[in-house]
Amino acid sequence: MKLCPTVLGLIAVFLGFGEAQVTWPNAIDELEDVMFLNSGYRSRGFGTHVTPCGFSEFGPGRQTAAEWLRIGFHDMATTNIYNGIHGGIDGSIQFELNDGENIGLGFNTTLHTYSNFFNSRLPIADLVALGVYASTRTCGGPIIPMRGGRIDATVPNQMGVPQPQNGQGIFVNQFTRMGFNTTDMIKMTACGHTLGGVHAGDFNNIVAPGTVPNDFQLFDNTLEFDNAIATRYINGPDTDPLAVGISIASGRNSDFAVFTADNNVTLQAMTNAATFNSMCQDILQRMIEVVDPSIVTLGPIIAPYEVKPEGLQLTLLSGGATISFTGDIRVRTTTRSVSSVSITYLDRTGAAGGTITTTVSGTASGFDDTFTFYGISANIPSTTGISAFTVLVTDTSGTVETFNNNGVLFPISDSVIVQTPQSCMSNGNLTVLAAVRATVTTPVTLNVTEKVPRNTGSPTPSPVPSLVSSTSTMVKGAAIGPYNIYSGSYAYGSSSGLKYGVGSGSFADTFKDATALGTACSALGTAVPTSTSTSSSSATPTPTLSHKAVVGAYSFLGCYTEATNIRALSSASFYNYTGMTIEQCMNDCSGYTHFGVEYGGECYCGDVINTGSVLAALSDCDFICPGNAYEYCGAGNRLEMYELTSLVSSSSVVQSTSSTTSSSSTVQSTSTTKSSSSSVVSSSSSVPQTTTSSTKSSSSSLVTSSSTTKVSSTSTTTSSTVAASQTLGIKNTVGAYTFQGCYTEATNIRALSSASYYDYPAMTLEECAADCVGYTYFGVEYGGECYCGNVINAGSVLAALSECSFVCPGNPYEYCGAGNRLEMYKLGQSAASTSSSATSKVSSSGSSSTSVKISTATTSKTSTSKSVSSTTSKTSSSTSKSSSTSKTSSSSTSKASSSSSRSSTTSTSSRSLTSTSSTLSTVKSSSTSTSKSSTISSSSSATPTQTAPAIKPTIGTYAYYGCQTEGTNIRALTGAVYYNYAAMTLEMCAANCAGFTYWGVEYGGECYCGNSWNTGSVNAPGTDCSFLCPGNSLEYCGAGNRLSAYYLV
Repeated sequence: MKLCPTVLGLIAVFLGFGEAQVTWPNAIDELEDVMFLNSGYRSRGFGTHVTPCGFSEFGPGRQTAAEWLRIGFHDMATTNIYNGIHGGIDGSIQFELNDGENIGLGFNTTLHTYSNFFNSRLPIADLVALGVYASTRTCGGPIIPMRGGRIDATVPNQMGVPQPQNGQGIFVNQFTRMGFNTTDMIKMTACGHTLGGVHAGDFNNIVAPGTVPNDFQLFDNTLEFDNAIATRYINGPDTDPLAVGISIASGRNSDFAVFTADNNVTLQAMTNAATFNSMCQDILQRMIEVVDPSIVTLGPIIAPYEVKPEGLQLTLLSGGATISFTGDIRVRTTTRSVSSVSITYLDRTGAAGGTITTTVSGTASGFDDTFTFYGISANIPSTTGISAFTVLVTDTSGTVETFNNNGVLFPISDSVIVQTPQSCMSNGNLTVLAAVRATVTTPVTLNVTEKVPRNTGSPTPSPVPSLVSSTSTMVKGAAIGPYNIYSGSYAYGSSSGLKYGVGSGSFADTFKDATALGTACSALGTAVPTSTSTSSSSATPTPTLSHKAVVGAYSFLGCYTEATNIRALSSASFYNYTGMTIEQCMNDCSGYTHFGVEYGGECYCGDVINTGSVLAALSDCDFICPGNAYEYCGAGNRLEMYELTSLVSSSSVVQSTSSTTSSSSTVQSTSTTKSSSSSVVSSSSSVPQTTTSSTKSSSSSLVTSSSTTKVSSTSTTTSSTVAASQTLGIKNTVGAYTFQGCYTEATNIRALSSASYYDYPAMTLEECAADCVGYTYFGVEYGGECYCGNVINAGSVLAALSECSFVCPGNPYEYCGAGNRLEMYKLGQSAASTSSSATSKVSSSGSSSTSVKISTATTSKTSTSKSVSSTTSKTSSSTSKSSSTSKTSSSSTSKASSSSSRSSTTSTSSRSLTSTSSTLSTVKSSSTSTSKSSTISSSSSATPTQTAPAIKPTIGTYAYYGCQTEGTNIRALTGAVYYNYAAMTLEMCAANCAGFTYWGVEYGGECYCGNSWNTGSVNAPGTDCSFLCPGNSLEYCGAGNRLSAYYLV
């Protein structure tokens, strides 16, 4: 993130917002962690969802930072300070998604993201407010002072969010109801509209569909938090869709109505950048501090702790004579350089206990601060125990700072201890063991809080789960040393976000993350170890790092590769490189049959595993999850793959011959055979397949196999005399549309920009045609992207047919474009001929006649159809091309609602380009069968030879660095990231990373920036970077786990 001098000045006074450092532990501790630990060790990853400023994990035409800022206003805007309902920032918007005032996907997806951080100590209302802070900060805006303590609403608030069609007087009255005057209204609107814009799909009377890229019109001309919204309104050119354009005619130019409420006086003042930042800091703070004063008292402004304990844990060791003390001390290093950290502790009577030294565990950072964690690992006699400690921080000059937690020391109780090695969770059951001092006589309880999905609200239920708490009395067992051992259990529905703890009277060990537990509970020995060593080696090292066999309703399938020219799971994706866990991905992919985690922090969802994704060696998935050190999260080009258990239950598991036998808790698999009630066997092998299936029993019998066979539930009858086959080829007609050719994207805009649809798992030409009904053109790109329009935008030109090479995921006999290439169709007849049997293209360099597949099979199907006919002649200056194709086919097809039969024989279809002229002859038989023969003659003259792809030594001010691997459990470059799988070039990445020392392109369409290479990233052979850039086939754009890297010269 680049910061202007004004913003840098604000950083210097950040602590000036706060009061004295709060005493630990504090009610804001969870919020403080999420607010300041964006990346690195023990990071929470909240800010990664809006970093960099223009990023959205939900695809093009979205800016998550703008959506987070917007939901803050919408949640507050129903406030009524004049009646008893009041409202404010209370999270009530989660129940208001169906009232017509909160239009757009951003509200739902934002709340879905927030729900992953939501827990008993961090309400949705505080997260809504924190989202305003994070979105402003990541985009270079001022620091919005943040307080905690909001209380979540349990029902929707009254309606009242300002709508664009309102008049100026209504806007003034609405903001007065919220507690703001006219000047406040103008400031809040301008500061809110410095980010984001308007979606044509949501407001087609404000932004005309097809007039802007991705149908998303920005309020100004930048993605950053700046005063361009004011300067362009006052000085021009004003492109704010709520001030100019078609919104005027529709009466929805609401920004104009708001800004002119004081004759532009406030907007004129905001043309000064410093004034703009100052006004925004004030009004946005006041906005997020609108709460119901009768029930909410906000805490002090939150500043980062200078020293904060993190993850402290006591554990009674075997025999009960010793207690293990582990955890971290987090030290803020923004303004200090630390040499060492130690703690001095008091025993349970308050007497001096001793000094414990620490070692560095890791570092983390937020938007404005850096931190280093110093690990504690010590053994303490259980007879004397521990009650509190002081932290000593020695800087590099030898100066020692003493932190005593505002004079009360940092407390830690050894009266109630959760025994995490002896606790576990598996198959829907949480088992907890606790050691409780014999002197504690009050009942001991197990306390569990579970996230339960809501099902109220139609058509969109609240994406935020409810928290259901349960308390049960634990059972007393044996005595070990000065402790009694208690046990308890809880049957849970979902492990995602599951928290637990143990309490007795005023003593407690609580807010534990259940997903950090292992699947097997270790035994606690009653005998004291005979070794005189002071180390804690007698403790069983559990939980252990492993591949989780079962996560919620899903079962582990194995370690999978990515698919061919598409993601293995392509329905949805989420990213959290700093806090990903298997449980988080499962929660994100709720509703899908499969999910997988790749590269440590990438979560993918889908209902099918796409073609080309196959099982790999289990050892390939070796990245540890950043949010849980006991789980694996895939690797480069490798997914930790899970499937709904209900689908796996009837499957036989196939063991890799490369895997070694281990205990039942270890998962080994390289392929899966699925079986269900069916009469059809589908196989990718040409060798005849036997329909014998193997069923997985409770003892998990293993069958060795190297292939995957899926048995579908569809009944199909195949002719016994003709082999059931179909040839991959170009479809000349799709419904009322005819094939136009393989087209490039346009210049700085989509070739077809009126509408777009995505279906990476199952796209077909027919699906896209149906989506684009009413439009003149449709085109399918990159296998799963469908675009519609009435014109082909400037810069989109015909390309070689062979470049549209991606096979449609929903029909293996159709082509669905490629990277930066569209399989283009037009309403009416073919591109240059009225003939139903051929397409003719005319160019300045010659002519060609292209052979395409024409279906003449009769079809019986009830539907509503639109008949359109036209004759089109297309002229182009592109080099003429001809297709050499030979086909012979016969087919007979009848369709009914429940069954179909088909038999055909078709030879291989070829997409090869030769020269400037050809002739095509076609002979048709009856309406139920077609035989085609093609004779193509071509001249021997060759088209100009294209230069082969090569490594570019320089790109602008950057020079080639080499082919670089990713880092160890972290991206090689983590400064910024951009994605464009359809049109990425080296030049595009260089422009996106301007100002960074290094950048690199990976996997064809992923651009990463940074100022240093993270640990583990090393140089690889140049030939490893073999993916061609989708936007320029003469450049290399890395590969899986490989970056084509450049450095600033």
